[in-house]
Parts: sequence; structure tokens; C-alpha cells
Amino acid sequence: MSTKSPSILEIEMIYTEEFDKVRIAKSGPNKLFEIDYDTRQAMDNKELINLFDRVSNVLYDCTKRAEIISKEEVDRRLLDKYHSYVDPEQEHRSFHYLKAEFIVQLKKVGSNQYKLTQLWRVASSDNHPKTLFINFDNIEEPKQFEILANSLGFEDEKLGLQLIRNFMKLHPNYYPIDSDTN
Repeated sequence: MSTKSPSILEIEMIYTEEFDKVRIAKSGPNKLFEIDYDTRQAMDNKELINLFDRVSNVLYDCTKRAEIISKEEVDRRLLDKYHSYVDPEQEHRSFHYLKAEFIVQLKKVGSNQYKLTQLWRVASSDNHPKTLFINFDNIEEPKQFEILANSLGFEDEKLGLQLIRNFMKLHPNYYPIDSDTN
């Protein structure tokens, strides 16, 4: 009897219970659902299930191909507030989609069949120490920035990097003054 974790070829089916679809769509990552958190809070259960179902094929495909990671690695990558939801008895997989890292938690329910029970977006990662993450106030701002970047002939990430580098060149000797020492 093998104790190794299933690979992409060994997962035949992934499904999600409707109450989990509602919970994940309501509080899940804006990056995946492309509707901001506040708007999703006002949606009814049917709308939330439909929202989850719209991304489920991509989500399940990414999950099947995702890297299997240990509970310790999950704890290291996720914010502390999510640790109580991590079940060490379930399988955890990590994948990148839309330039973001996600972790899913899967419960084995049958031979090569799994139920998706949790989905998290990794806010930042020690694996990418050269990355700067920026949080906008709403989902429209990053879309506006992407449109602006494209109109200037840039990808949004390249324009953001260029703007930061220009700012740093303009202020090479700037160091913030600690207000507590004044």
C-alpha cells in the first residue's frame, strides 16, 4: 500500500459542497473572484454559488496540477489568523494563478476523489524576497492602473517597478525620521 500523496493523474474528481462554495465565494480572495469583498458580502447564497461555479473549472484544474505542500509549509506561508482553519489531516496544495499564490485544502472522500474545504490567497511569501506587494483600496484601482500602464505601452508590473525605481533615484539619500525620537 502506497502512502505517497496523489499526483495530478491520481485525482479524478474535486468537488465543493454548496455551503463551502458560499463561504469561500463570500470571503475568498478578490484576485480569484474579481468582485470586491464588500460587494460579495451583499450577495445572496445563489449568487455566491454561481460566482464560485464560474471560477471552479480553473480552480480545480490549477489544484490538480498544484504542488503538494506540508502543513508546516502552509503555516509558514499563511497569516496567523488562518492557522486555526488548517486541518493537518487534509492535503494542501499550492499554485500560482493571475500572478498570485493560492493554497487549497482538500479532504479525501473516496478513491481519487477530493472535496475542496478551504482556499487561501498567500499575501506574501519568503520564496519571493524581492517582491513588493501593494494593496489597493478597492478592486477598481488596480484595473485602472493596468489600463493606464497598457495605454503607456507597459505591463502594469513593469510600470509599477519603473515608478518605484524613479522615485528611489529622485530620493537616494532619504531615510524616514523616527517621530518618537524628536
